[in-house]
Amino acid sequence: MVNPNKRVKRPNGLGNVYNYKTDEEGNVFTLPIKTIIKENYIYLYRAINDENYFIVENDTCFFFKEILYDDEVVGFATYKTTQINKDALVMQYFYVLPEYRNKGLLEEEIDESAALFESSIILEYPTRDMVEALTKHKLARIFDDRFVVSRIPFSVPMFSLEDVQKGIVREEYDTTGTKGYYKMSHLYDLELCTVVGLASEDVDSMYDEENVDEENINNYNIISLPLRDDVEKYDCINKRAESQELNDGTYFKNVKKFLDENDDVIQNWLTIY
Repeated sequence: MVNPNKRVKRPNGLGNVYNYKTDEEGNVFTLPIKTIIKENYIYLYRAINDENYFIVENDTCFFFKEILYDDEVVGFATYKTTQINKDALVMQYFYVLPEYRNKGLLEEEIDESAALFESSIILEYPTRDMVEALTKHKLARIFDDRFVVSRIPFSVPMFSLEDVQKGIVREEYDTTGTKGYYKMSHLYDLELCTVVGLASEDVDSMYDEENVDEENINNYNIISLPLRDDVEKYDCINKRAESQELNDGTYFKNVKKFLDENDDVIQNWLTIY
C-alpha cells in the first residue's frame, strides 16, 4: 500500500511540469489545479487544506510546476497567460510546505520559470511575506520603511476603494458579476499589506466599476483586497480602517508624491540588474 504521506522524489533534481493541451481545432484545455494536487501529491493536498490555503474553486492553469528541495517535491507553482502582457506569465499560486519556507524557493522559482517559459513573470495577489522575500534577494527594495518597489510586477483585480474597505478578505469576496479588470503595479505598501496601483494620468481618478472608461482603464487608483494571511499576521484590515490617509482621501496623492520625490533613486535602482 502506498504511503499517502510519502513525498514524491525526483532523483535527477528536475521537477515535472504539466502543460495545457490543444486539439486539432485549436481549442485550449487548461489544467484543473486542485485535481492535479489531489491525484498526484496527496500530502500537499492535505497540507493546503490544513492551512486553509486558498485556491479559487475549479480554477485552472496553463502550467503546473513542481517545486523541489533536496530532490523532493515540497510545493508547486501555477501559471496562466495574461492580456496585460502577452510576453509574460502570471504566477497564480505559489505554495511550499511550512518547513521549507524562507529558503529562497520563491526567488528560485521566478528565475527558473522565466528561463523555462522564456517569459517575464508577474505575481498575482502576493502576500506581504512574499513581497518581503523578494526584498531579501534584491528583487525588490524597501523605501521609507514602508513602500516596496519590485522588479517583479504584481497583478491584482480592480475594485473600488469602498469595496476594498468593507473588511472582506479576498478569499471570501464574492466576485460574481464583476467585470474582471486587472491592474499591474510594481508598488506595495507594507503597512497596509496592499498592492498599490496609481492612475496613469489623473491622481484623483478612483476606480468605480459602475463608471469605467475602458479606453483608459489604467487611469484609476486602486489598492488590492486584503488577504487572509496578511489579516492574521499583520492586522491589515484594522490598519486600513484606521488609516487617516485613506479616510481623508490623501493616500494616493501622498503615494504619488513619494514616488516623484524618489524617482531618480528608484529608476537608477531598477536599471541596475
